[in-house]
Amino acid sequence: MAHESSIISIEPGYRPGFLARCLDMHMTYYHPYNSWGLIFETSLAKNFADLIQRLNTNPRNQVWAAVQSTPNDKPGNFTQQILGTILLDSESLQQPGTAQIRGFIVDERARSLGVGKRLLAAAMEFVEMQGFDKVTLFTSKSQEASLYLYRKNGFVIVGDAEKVLWGVQMNELQLDWNRPAVSSRSDDALDV
Repeated sequence: MAHESSIISIEPGYRPGFLARCLDMHMTYYHPYNSWGLIFETSLAKNFADLIQRLNTNPRNQVWAAVQSTPNDKPGNFTQQILGTILLDSESLQQPGTAQIRGFIVDERARSLGVGKRLLAAAMEFVEMQGFDKVTLFTSKSQEASLYLYRKNGFVIVGDAEKVLWGVQMNELQLDWNRPAVSSRSDDALDV
């Protein structure tokens, strides 16, 4: 019997397994690439868990998961798996009107399917709804696909510093998105 194809939806908010899956995808990708291990994993676990716990106390924080729903053997039932995450933290940088994108990752099986594009679009739609003036994120030069996606969404590189991150020397890039300025048209105002 042929099954319907799986569906990937972008879902806001915490769901059971969100933190574990986010960490799993980060470790699966970054450990072989940068040899980041215990220090990296525990740092992410602490920071991401802290943000997730603040979801209920600050509505300007949010997380999203790309969830794949695949039909299983029981009619009408689906098996769900998180294939990507993105977190938006309005408090970490302690700058009014500024949010930070964190924990943005897509499972390698879902890359090139537009999942990252959809996750970032959901986060940026939230940024617009919440009226943030600026969004900051940190990444590395080696993340070419991510950098392309960020630039396409209006982010610009504002910092490039060589640092030791989780025991590995690398170049950390800071990218910012700034709300486009609304032009003041006072010279066109009508005198009443």
